[in-house]
Amino acid sequence: MSQVRAKSIKRKIKNVKARRDVVRSRSRKRQPEKYIVINEIPKAKFEALSYARAPLVKTMSDEVEWYSNESNTVLGTILIDNIDNDYVAVVLGRDEVGVFRWIDGLHSIDSITKARAILKKRICIQSKSCSNVFPQGLVKRKKNLIFHPVVKIDKMLEDYKTLVNSEFFSPAKELIREIAYSFEDPDGNYIEQFQSSGFNARMWELYLYALFHEMDFMISREFNSPDYVIEKGGIRVCIEAVTINPSQHHVDEDEPQTVEEVDRLLLDYMPIKYSGGLRNKLLKKYWEKSHVSGNPLLIAIHDFHQKDSMMWSRKALESYLFGARRSYSFTPKGGVVESVDIIADHRLGEKVIPSGFFSQPDSENISAVIHSNQATIGKFLRMGCLAEFGRKDLDVKFVGQAIYNNNQLHINFESDVCSEEYEEYWKDSITIYHNPDALFPLDRDLFPGVAHVYFCDNNFYSIKPQYYPVHGRTYYGLKEI
Repeated sequence: MSQVRAKSIKRKIKNVKARRDVVRSRSRKRQPEKYIVINEIPKAKFEALSYARAPLVKTMSDEVEWYSNESNTVLGTILIDNIDNDYVAVVLGRDEVGVFRWIDGLHSIDSITKARAILKKRICIQSKSCSNVFPQGLVKRKKNLIFHPVVKIDKMLEDYKTLVNSEFFSPAKELIREIAYSFEDPDGNYIEQFQSSGFNARMWELYLYALFHEMDFMISREFNSPDYVIEKGGIRVCIEAVTINPSQHHVDEDEPQTVEEVDRLLLDYMPIKYSGGLRNKLLKKYWEKSHVSGNPLLIAIHDFHQKDSMMWSRKALESYLFGARRSYSFTPKGGVVESVDIIADHRLGEKVIPSGFFSQPDSENISAVIHSNQATIGKFLRMGCLAEFGRKDLDVKFVGQAIYNNNQLHINFESDVCSEEYEEYWKDSITIYHNPDALFPLDRDLFPGVAHVYFCDNNFYSIKPQYYPVHGRTYYGLKEI
């Protein structure tokens, strides 16, 4: 072979290799990067999406900013480390059961500007993964699909069907679905009862779960009774939930239409209604369980026995618990004056019960009674709107009466839930009635920002937060265009 021909062949081979390298280079060339949108979100939305956060994190640091990708599948927050006085960037992703947990982050960042840049970059990286699920192998249960039908339609309560089917309640539905991902069910029948005859009772339990989370308790679901075992600062508190339901014998009074009718029902009818649920729980003797013994034991009660009874029945609970009723009068010189009448019993027809639940045998084992009138679809709707869930064209108002600055006067209010300035918390409207004879008194500092009621030497003592909604209704519709 001549040298000229050999050089020509080598040149062709070299050119072929070069073309192949170009092809390989082109084949390895990255596809155009997917543009990731990262939004700063309000704290209320982050709170509603992150029910697995350990309360200890909040004691060691303060969250200052919150972010998410456009699909809300990856979250981020910036914290100030209270010990080292620097910043921490934390990225959260959903695990196998839908709960947001830590998947990425960096600590010891010296400025919030750097923390923002780091956090956004890492949210982008995690958002580009092929899956929206970040398995961690921590949870052995199935994913809670609370609205996946497990009962027949004819077994579902109308309130449940309204929640599921009405677009007006989409913020409430999305919020409940989110909370349920982290909710553990020791009995295994929560979803079935939520979708059927136990809807109100299960709503009350879910409300309490959200409340305890908001108040930074560690919630243990290791035990199936009582309903909640919670801890804060090394102190354990046990809570059993109960609801006041319609009579099985259809002997409930009609809904009152006037103030006079309300006052009449508050004297004996409602104390007797409250007594049934409380006394039944007393018979359970939860304090004899080893994990309860020696710790404060509370009963959490909510009235669902009529459509609107929770709006007016609270006073009857107080009078039955303490065996005393307070009333108010006004004088030009003394202003508002409180009077207290001691009650021996409550009578309705042939039924007579002793008043003063906290004075009954074994009641010294009950440290306090928690009450709220807000475990309703309306409450979850308002909290869902705050978290920016559901349809965005709703006009939602909260209208009622509230007490301000620990005063006794009930002042009318009307709040625009959809405004940027609006705030609301699960603890609003919570009242804790403390047993004066409790073996293990409840430390009120464990429950800040709620109303506390005491009774001593035939006098009532109340501590109320700056804003305390006595009762209210939720009104909703579409925004006017």
